[in-house]
Amino acid sequence: MILQSERLSIRMLNLEDLEQLHKLQSNPNVMKYITNRPKSLEETEKELNKIVTSYDENQIDFLVLAVCLTKSKEFIGTCAVIKNEEKKCEIGYRLQEEHWGYGYGSELTKRLLIYCFEERNIDTVIANVETRNHFSVKIIENNGFELINEEFDEEIGDFVRTYQKDNK
Repeated sequence: MILQSERLSIRMLNLEDLEQLHKLQSNPNVMKYITNRPKSLEETEKELNKIVTSYDENQIDFLVLAVCLTKSKEFIGTCAVIKNEEKKCEIGYRLQEEHWGYGYGSELTKRLLIYCFEERNIDTVIANVETRNHFSVKIIENNGFELINEEFDEEIGDFVRTYQKDNK
């Protein structure tokens, strides 16, 4: 386990997570605001191999982790802390649809911020959210992020908001 919150355990992904990761990434409702389409098993397997390899290479700027319920150890999603193209630290997450509405997104966001600010000493964290993703917008705003940009993304056909939170 890498991170812990009240109800969630966050750990490295492993190759045995393929089935659950594919369940997550093949759900069109989960992927609607991420890739605008579900991923194939082949795409998921390739992505999982890349993530596991990144652990071996100790790539701290590309950290994608499994999110599990602490009590049952059930895999319920993934989260990420990634240095983006602009060299800014970006957080994100995706959760199995049956686990939406239980406050896990907020709990996860709070824990990722603690990790970034207190454990990694990162000065600024950003999050990108499509405007139609109302629940994630609310989670980001309720966690003290400030809107710094909004632009239309022609590829996905929606506005994408960039939020920022500074380590104060």
